[in-house]
Amino acid sequence: MKNIVNIINFVRGLEPREGRNIDLQKPIREQIRVMRENGLRGTFLLQYDALISKDFQALMEECRDFCEIGLWLEIVEPLVTRIGEEWKGRYPWDWYCDVGFLIGYAPEVRIRLVDEAMSKFKEVFGRYPDSVGSWHIDAVSMRHLSETYGVRACCICRDQVGTDGYTMQGGYYNQAYYPSVNNMFCPASTEENQIDMPVFRMLGSDPIYAYDHQVFGYGFRHCPTLEPGQLGRNAEWCDWFFGELFGGSGLCFQYTQAGQENSFGWEKMGEGIEYQFPRIAEMEREGKVQVMTLGEAGAWYRDTYSVTPAATIAAASAWEKPDCQSIWYYSRFYRINLLMDGGVLRVRDMYLFNEKYPSHYLTKRCDSHACEFRNLPVMDGVIYSNPAKGITAGVYLTRDGEPIRWDDMRYEETAPDQAVITLTARCGEVKIILSESEVLLRTNAEKLRLCPVYDKERVFGTSRFGDETFANHNNRKTNLTFITRARAEQGTIGFTFDGFDYSLAVREGEIGEDLSLTPVSGMIRIQF
Repeated sequence: MKNIVNIINFVRGLEPREGRNIDLQKPIREQIRVMRENGLRGTFLLQYDALISKDFQALMEECRDFCEIGLWLEIVEPLVTRIGEEWKGRYPWDWYCDVGFLIGYAPEVRIRLVDEAMSKFKEVFGRYPDSVGSWHIDAVSMRHLSETYGVRACCICRDQVGTDGYTMQGGYYNQAYYPSVNNMFCPASTEENQIDMPVFRMLGSDPIYAYDHQVFGYGFRHCPTLEPGQLGRNAEWCDWFFGELFGGSGLCFQYTQAGQENSFGWEKMGEGIEYQFPRIAEMEREGKVQVMTLGEAGAWYRDTYSVTPAATIAAASAWEKPDCQSIWYYSRFYRINLLMDGGVLRVRDMYLFNEKYPSHYLTKRCDSHACEFRNLPVMDGVIYSNPAKGITAGVYLTRDGEPIRWDDMRYEETAPDQAVITLTARCGEVKIILSESEVLLRTNAEKLRLCPVYDKERVFGTSRFGDETFANHNNRKTNLTFITRARAEQGTIGFTFDGFDYSLAVREGEIGEDLSLTPVSGMIRIQF
């Protein structure tokens, strides 16, 4: 099992938000110091305003002997005016999607913005970068970066709903994937329709709590991610996270990104970095992880996989909650999460990946402050839950109308693309076999059913809740799209989302009018 850590620190040239008197150069100097002291290599990604600054250029010269330098592709005023376009932001750097990101511009303008950023980078550093990153980059720009400039790897934000106005929900939960030419957030299912530049997910999400903490809270004051300015400042949580992630399970490879943007300020990130970086160096000396630059990770991925491989994260326990387990499985066709909590198992999440499903921003610009990148939902335990009504969304394994309480849950990986979950209780046994294009359930338990639980208003978007639930201080707007059709059909469960029709093919099992599934001859088989 290959365990990869990327240390990625991205660099902004200014911080215009009121009340943030931050020394933007100090975090970089300190990050360089801690990496050098611990013999670690890393990646710095420069925003255009930092790229053209002599001061930030000088800082990069201090670490070019052991660090990779790349581009952070948020859009700033000097980049826009350089290509002759009008800047419409509130500040020279503005995080609103319609001005501060490539999607805020027509596709032909995005190409010009990328070309100018790449040209300036080559002027400063003598070559084009091997790596780029941003909270989100559209498929048009990704394809141009790959095909024109040979960029080896890209990194984007983790899954989240509405934070800072960026909804990115239903993607490859961790590791990396080859994106579709139609939608950067969707893994391509075929080589013909993929962009040959792997996309790595940033920020190191807790496999249990990060998914739905926006809805359920869990008592966290900080976001449950590896970010040194968030829960990643907690040494005990970091040890738990590294232990679960790099503990030996995983179908292809395991991955996380460490590091922090300079606009957090050293005071907020310093404690986390001073613990994490030496800990990562220790794990590398012990042979538990390999620290790579982002470009190196992308080159290894391309040499190893011709299409997106199936991947898993298996957490045998939750931090400070030993009776909670989480299994994430994702392939180029779907993703699924199974959560065991207090003996009750639910399918907390399921999204389908279809390379033909187009992004909102494939042919037109984003004209709102917030954005949305999604795939095709079947179950969403974040958006479809409603704690105020006591609704925790998911697909539950039930008997006589009540969730089954399981005595034991075992997890194993039995093939390069296959994971098996075995559940035992007094009523019998269930095996759930996850493979690249199929979910198979086998059971000897009588009266077992798979029953979906959800807030209907939130599934179909008939109540306004997105802004109140998911928006934060940086952006009070959340863009959300909802299912408009969900019904049982002949051998399938069909959906319409964002005007796109898709379905689950139920090859074994009986579909109920309420979209529940009952085994036939002890089997439920779903194919994608």
